[in-house]
Amino acid sequence: MATGGGSSEMPDHRKRNTFTSYVAPLPGDMRATADTNEWCLPSDLRDVHLARPRLLQGEQIVASAPAYMYSPIDPMDSGSGSGNGGSGAGNSESNPPHKEATFGLLSVTNFKLAFVPLHARRPTAVAPLCDLYQENLYLGRNDVTLNNIDQIYTIAELGRAASALQAARMASNSSRRKKLEPFKQHTINGRIAALHIICKNFRLLKFAFQQQDSKLSGVSDHGKLIASALVRFAYPMRHDLSFAYAYREPYYSTLGASGVSMYATKNDWARELIRCGATEWQVVSSSSVQLLQNPLQAGKYSVPPHFVIPKSCSVERFLDLSRAFCDSRAAFWVYSYGSSAASLVRLAELQPAAQQDTKVENIMLELVRKCDERKQLKLLQLTDRLPSTQDVLRAYQKLRRLCTPETPEKFMMQDDKYLGLLEKTNWLFYVSLCLRFSSEAAATLRASTTCVLQESNGRDLCCVISSLTQLLLDPHFRSIDGFQSLVQKEWIALEHPFQRRLGHVYAATLGGEHVLESEQSPVFLLFLDCVWQLLQQFPDEFEFSQTYLTTLWDACFMPIFDTFQFDNQAQRARAVKDSPLVLRPVWDWSEQFTDKDKMFFSNPLYQRQRNETMSHSSSAGHQNRRSLAVGQKGLAASTPSRNTINPQLFATHSSVPQDRYLLPAHRIFDLAVWDQCYYRWLPVLDIRGGGQAQVDLFHRLLLGNIAKVQRCLDLQSFDDLPDAYYEATGEPRPNQQLISAQGGGGGGVGGAPDVDQDGEPIEYVDGVERRRKPKAATPTNSLNSVGGAMQLSTLSSFFPFGNPIAGDAPHQLYDILSSSTEYLLDTSSILDKSSIV
Repeated sequence: MATGGGSSEMPDHRKRNTFTSYVAPLPGDMRATADTNEWCLPSDLRDVHLARPRLLQGEQIVASAPAYMYSPIDPMDSGSGSGNGGSGAGNSESNPPHKEATFGLLSVTNFKLAFVPLHARRPTAVAPLCDLYQENLYLGRNDVTLNNIDQIYTIAELGRAASALQAARMASNSSRRKKLEPFKQHTINGRIAALHIICKNFRLLKFAFQQQDSKLSGVSDHGKLIASALVRFAYPMRHDLSFAYAYREPYYSTLGASGVSMYATKNDWARELIRCGATEWQVVSSSSVQLLQNPLQAGKYSVPPHFVIPKSCSVERFLDLSRAFCDSRAAFWVYSYGSSAASLVRLAELQPAAQQDTKVENIMLELVRKCDERKQLKLLQLTDRLPSTQDVLRAYQKLRRLCTPETPEKFMMQDDKYLGLLEKTNWLFYVSLCLRFSSEAAATLRASTTCVLQESNGRDLCCVISSLTQLLLDPHFRSIDGFQSLVQKEWIALEHPFQRRLGHVYAATLGGEHVLESEQSPVFLLFLDCVWQLLQQFPDEFEFSQTYLTTLWDACFMPIFDTFQFDNQAQRARAVKDSPLVLRPVWDWSEQFTDKDKMFFSNPLYQRQRNETMSHSSSAGHQNRRSLAVGQKGLAASTPSRNTINPQLFATHSSVPQDRYLLPAHRIFDLAVWDQCYYRWLPVLDIRGGGQAQVDLFHRLLLGNIAKVQRCLDLQSFDDLPDAYYEATGEPRPNQQLISAQGGGGGGVGGAPDVDQDGEPIEYVDGVERRRKPKAATPTNSLNSVGGAMQLSTLSSFFPFGNPIAGDAPHQLYDILSSSTEYLLDTSSILDKSSIV
């Protein structure tokens, strides 16, 4: 029987298969001839149907098709010529014009969109560099969750004789580019040559399909197969269609030994009251209020399971007053500051029917005023001063369009007018407003005046301003554990509607498209951007890095973790009761990442002050420099207790430091674009060997060397000094002197030591020549002077995101990062003594 050429006897897989077979191929066999198509695949890639994505428990493949994956922006010199596409698919002997195209299997599951490339084997020398880039344990490098998919565009075929590559090049033609709407029943006419998928985390995925004769392959349109599956599964109408309900892998929490407070119990809130010295407030649990347990009355209220109200007001009266406010969000305490315990309070606006009479609002504000020692109060109205959720959505969409150009031509056009287009998005303007009013709220609390934040429903921009205010005032919330506790308190426990704001569920209602747009709004991303701006202005005040913030935004679209998947706690409790849903908090980062990836969550410049004292229950765990998220062991902050804590039995003074507040610059020209989060998927903007990644690497290396020297001083053993010491002083290593004295480095004529081509003596360790690091190209390079002539030309400026490239990857890079982190973790007490700015 005749079979395709290119068998195992062919040593060069890049050679074109010229043998013609007259036997019908099996389904999945990618047949192509040079006369009719630009893609002529070698026969070893025809078994693409054998490639399968890695599946989790409960994950099922819905549709699969062979496809080509393209870079978000094609190389700028790829606009002309024709040839075989794809370095991953096996190139022709001449250089193909589209070197970024990768051939593989594209699959849609009930969890993700997965692309399995058929790469040629990479040299083992670059494996350590590839391993350094962030790898999620649930997702491959080319995978995205269905929750992350926002927009799907189809590119129609140009003609029956035209190839998909030509259609991909004409993707900018709006007449052939059609958006698939989640609420419409689409009748996809004609063949689909390519798909453009825009993700909520600013990633643009481009796939092109090779059309086949249905008589031979059994499939008439691979593109239509994938598009139909995506429209069906990427836009769920109910939350129980999420993959979280199908993934039933047992979860064993490790958060019990962390310093993260989940604010899921009454004691968690009581501890916060004690830490802040708030004695005029009381914690209320919904489960202990008879009115809220009555099925006939509970529907009138939408309060969280635990909340803090003025002590001078009874629970029944407070609930009666709360009915006049939107979502029953009357005055909820969140924080107190200073010796007078000035309070930060969140308050919703009156419902439209009650806005004519402000008597109820005045009564509520008076109850809050009684809790202030100086009986002073400032009402900060956010609705009129800050953008609406719709404004945030429009700014986000404009910014994402700016960061996801489909073609080189569009990129160049935007690049010429970049600053003007960036200004028109209004994104940085909204960031500036949030920083401005959070600074105003922080200044109010520092002046010993209670500040009340009022917003329409008290669950959107109130979360942003309240969280930023506490970040500016309290150094505890600038640690990793503290920041995660802050998000739990302000966003999860007080019920920011993540399910609607992030578009996890698409309600099928009349005119649903307009309803959806009014509900969706990435308010949480706006908050993370504000935190990133603070991190740039005060790099030594935050324990976490920008990589941590970027990863946190990605984690919003991981349905396996429930933290950002629900609108309120009632939804979460109902889901657990009605289905076998396993709750997994996203803060258990070991579930998603290895220690290598968690290493980049920590900021090498962070330095805890010596005089910083914390009376929080997890204070012993916070004395270490690093939080548990990067490997330290501490005490539990929210250990379940059988007894309810009474804040009145504890000290009444606040333990929050009053000399560690921040004064950020909030004008637009003081702000920057969060390039790692927004631009990491654009290879054309990647500066190899440049960017903040190089600075971060240098600081990690420097801290590792300092810790190593300090350890040698403490142990009075100087055999393990860093290489930088010997390179700076020119002294030989002790083991080198010992080997020379024992004659272990012999081999030269007359007992003289061997020398290399530079005339330097060759060092032997156990009879094996030690590889000498190359000399520095220039003494002015700080990285070279410290790291021994490291060549970091292949490190992405978006590191640890981006894509590693083959070539002259530095062998020392992995050792530097792993060893520096080892010293950072093992010598945290030593580093606390240092004064590194």
